[in-house]
Amino acid sequence: MLTRRSFGLSALAAGASGIALPALGLAPQAGVQVPGIYRRRIGDFEITAINDGYTALTADLFSGVPAGQIEAALAAEGQGTTMPTAVNTFVVNTPTATWLVDAGAGVSAAFGPNLGRTVELLAAAGISPEQIDGVILTHAHIDHVEGLVDASGNAVFANAEIVLREVERAFWFDDGMLSQAPEAARGLFESARRSLTPYADRTRLVTGGEVAPGLELIHAPGHTPGHSVLHVSSGDDQLMILADSFHNAAIHTAYPDAGFGFDTDAALAAQSRRAQFDRVAADGLLVAATHVSFPGFGRIVAEGDRYRYLPAEWSFPL
Repeated sequence: MLTRRSFGLSALAAGASGIALPALGLAPQAGVQVPGIYRRRIGDFEITAINDGYTALTADLFSGVPAGQIEAALAAEGQGTTMPTAVNTFVVNTPTATWLVDAGAGVSAAFGPNLGRTVELLAAAGISPEQIDGVILTHAHIDHVEGLVDASGNAVFANAEIVLREVERAFWFDDGMLSQAPEAARGLFESARRSLTPYADRTRLVTGGEVAPGLELIHAPGHTPGHSVLHVSSGDDQLMILADSFHNAAIHTAYPDAGFGFDTDAALAAQSRRAQFDRVAADGLLVAATHVSFPGFGRIVAEGDRYRYLPAEWSFPL
């Protein structure tokens, strides 16, 4: 009769003799990361960060910094010169409406095959596309707007209005600007038009100010002409969604004047970056950003004429 004691002695003897025993209940390796969904509370608002996926940025996309300094800044943070870079979107669930801030890359493969999970992860978070009342676009680059449409070019968010800065839409729909654009940039114009056109009859173009109670769209141009950040305020709590004000926390905090390859006007983008960094640092605001490591929440502190990004502690209770 095999008892627990005799089984244990047999197993011990087998181990001592070098006989490999099969693992009991060994879980298979998944080979993929767990879904990127994370929530924080801002007053009466619930913020859900969604990881649309990631792309790879390279150090040579950054300019205006002395040779070797970009690599040194990355090395100081344990990063190489090719950086897996998050693309985050955000849901702002208020007592009266559900807003999506940017829509991710959708089915576009322009920035690689590892993007486009926003709709999938909205479902995992218990939110259907039909429940999105509005999509606030910080700007109209591929990784922010292509998630508005499916592979057939149809609108994904059946009940949503699009909120976008007027100058941003005007830029991407300007045929004169398209004709002057270098060949490599024309895909950006085509993407913006393809993604926004199905929503033409439910697009609200704004020049600034509060776009909904507690949600203020603030112009921060340079990355694109209408690039904006979103100030979220409820009760005593505030959050600044900085969008593409910075593309790498190690580089753009140490070198806030560094240009980035997709900037329309790098000098103006740097000016806007400093203005936003100064504000959030002075006011101690919680920030969120598209391209910092998921879930994308943190704080920025000033250090002389530079800054430092501090990831926020994980928020366990809501």
